[in-house]
Amino acid sequence: MQEAVWSEYLHQGYICLKGENDFFSVTIVPQRGSKIVSLLDKRNEREWIYRTDQPWEPLKLGMDWGAGDRGGWDEMFPTINASSCPDKGYEHVSFPDHGEVWSREWNYALLGAQLRLEICGVQLPYTLRKTVSLSGSSLIIHYELENLGTQLFSYLWAAHPLLKVEPGMQLRTSPAEGRIQLTYSHRERLGGLHALSSFPIAATKEGGVTDLSTLEDASGGHAEKYYFTDPLQEGYAGISDPFTGAEISFHFDSEEVPYLAIWAHYGAMGDYTVAPEPATGYLDSVQEAYNRGKVKRIAGHSIDRWRLEIRLQADCLTSGVDK
Repeated sequence: MQEAVWSEYLHQGYICLKGENDFFSVTIVPQRGSKIVSLLDKRNEREWIYRTDQPWEPLKLGMDWGAGDRGGWDEMFPTINASSCPDKGYEHVSFPDHGEVWSREWNYALLGAQLRLEICGVQLPYTLRKTVSLSGSSLIIHYELENLGTQLFSYLWAAHPLLKVEPGMQLRTSPAEGRIQLTYSHRERLGGLHALSSFPIAATKEGGVTDLSTLEDASGGHAEKYYFTDPLQEGYAGISDPFTGAEISFHFDSEEVPYLAIWAHYGAMGDYTVAPEPATGYLDSVQEAYNRGKVKRIAGHSIDRWRLEIRLQADCLTSGVDK
């Protein structure tokens, strides 16, 4: 099997790093928060990453995420929503929208078939690293968080992979059904902030029901963000095309990454995308996750590690090697 090959090129003035093997290619932009801007299955030319036509304007710490290009896959750390830091000794710290690593440049090094990226904290003493490699039809990302200080601190990491999807695709999760808590529902279709509902069949405020496991079209203009209320028994989420068999799935250790959120955006504010979001904390604010006792805490001078694997399955009619 071909070992991954990495190359560099410029796009809109930014260095892009492209890794590829026989199965797929991935493109990462270190200067834009190490954002993944492409995940292309070469066997059927299916692009899985959602991108807009917004120009790549410069990013800066503290800006609103929506003021960026609103596409791709960003890293959310150490919070998602703007939040204060809950820990003793860091009471003065306030984190910006979507955290402090998505809007800043990461250092990078190509190490043979692997790409290593890292960034240092601004308001907390840490280094966040990720090592990206390709194995067959899987993209594997190893994360490492090092606390460089003497005091512990709480953090919330979440993947934010905005996917290029189509109506009728199926959202698959583990558990396949269960209770969910909303953090956003456009026009409160499923209830107000922090309302409880169910997956996959959720009640609407008009008295009807909707199947959250089937991706909707954009005509309704809906959008929801929700978390599964209980820690996961299995770290898994995927989106598949029932007509072709094509699928993207996310696999992780549920002890390292115990929570799962779903962001489904069906045209409510002009975008059409769905993001399965494995997360180390519960709900979007690190302060709220701390208050609920559902947050990761890293001790001084220690290292936390976790791993995320993304598997691609090609259309059943175009590939006989990925079964």
